[in-house]
Amino acid sequence: MISDIARQSIRTRKDYIPGKPIEEVQREFGLTDIIKMASNENPFGTSPLAMAAMIKEIQTNANRYPESLCVELADKVATKLGVKPAQLFFDNGGDGVITMIGLTFINPYDQVVTSELTFPAYENITTKMGGQMVTVPVAPDGCIDLDGLSRVVTSRTKLVFICNPNNPTGKIIRKDVLLSFMQKMPANVMIVIDEAYFEYVDDPDYPSTIPLLADYPNLIILRTFSKIMGLAGLRCGYAISAEETIRIMLKAREPFPVNRIAQVGALASLDDIEFYNRTISNNVAGRRQYYAAFEEMRLNYYPTQANFIYVELGVDSEAVFKKMLVDGVIVRPLGSMGRPQVMRISIGLPEENRRTIASLKKALDN
Repeated sequence: MISDIARQSIRTRKDYIPGKPIEEVQREFGLTDIIKMASNENPFGTSPLAMAAMIKEIQTNANRYPESLCVELADKVATKLGVKPAQLFFDNGGDGVITMIGLTFINPYDQVVTSELTFPAYENITTKMGGQMVTVPVAPDGCIDLDGLSRVVTSRTKLVFICNPNNPTGKIIRKDVLLSFMQKMPANVMIVIDEAYFEYVDDPDYPSTIPLLADYPNLIILRTFSKIMGLAGLRCGYAISAEETIRIMLKAREPFPVNRIAQVGALASLDDIEFYNRTISNNVAGRRQYYAAFEEMRLNYYPTQANFIYVELGVDSEAVFKKMLVDGVIVRPLGSMGRPQVMRISIGLPEENRRTIASLKKALDN
């Protein structure tokens, strides 16, 4: 059989199941009015400045290969963040950056440490590379347990992945806790802090990680244009780290990892302050909308610092998910993450939130 000649680490790993796409629900149920509240996408769509730039680029340069190193984008992001362009690595979305980190650093049997109940891409790349994934339970309050992570680090540990804010809980790691953890870590262990949702955070105790780069050359920070700027379909994410780290990661990359359209869209989106502020304001209001509904429904939830909410249903979330699909509402049950009675719901526009809440109430009552 063909599978017998595939790499063992690929044969034995479990499949990644993404959020159910709108197109699939349309085919299954014959629906046309569908809202997707499962993948933490921007409910306003794409930054208008980014859209205009991308349309122009398609019309003029779609036949040309993109710049390999995203030079203009790197210059602008570097200026915005106060780092050097040589400290930036761009790839095909945050997932692409995570994949390149794995290709660069993980050998078979290397140990990689992360929390349970976190972004599954970390385990995906670890197992693809034949590494050993070590997970630590979340703390009782749902936060990532950094003390627990530090206790399982050994001489075989190559990487530690930390999602902050964490997906799917929306919880953050606070400044003093993160700094204490960083001080404990050996210099030969790469610390990857995934900040895909950092723009949504309004807690003043959220750590600013860019200044830590000066003291911790083993630190890699991940960010993306997928969420706040609505470029999830274009795929553009990046890492910020020491120049030496970026140089070695560039050896693992594909020749043209970020397409031309995504590059100009990301570049233009950096100037779209109005879209950015509108997205943040909507998210703050959406949080309050869900909090009030969940409290009325007597459902436990985690207050969130991201653009989604983790809610405990007390019943099988997969069954609730299927009932809500009939209403044209797509949410994310978390049985695959070991939480069969929990759902993650994205924050949308006010009407989308109302419709989701109504569908959830209906599914729980039936």
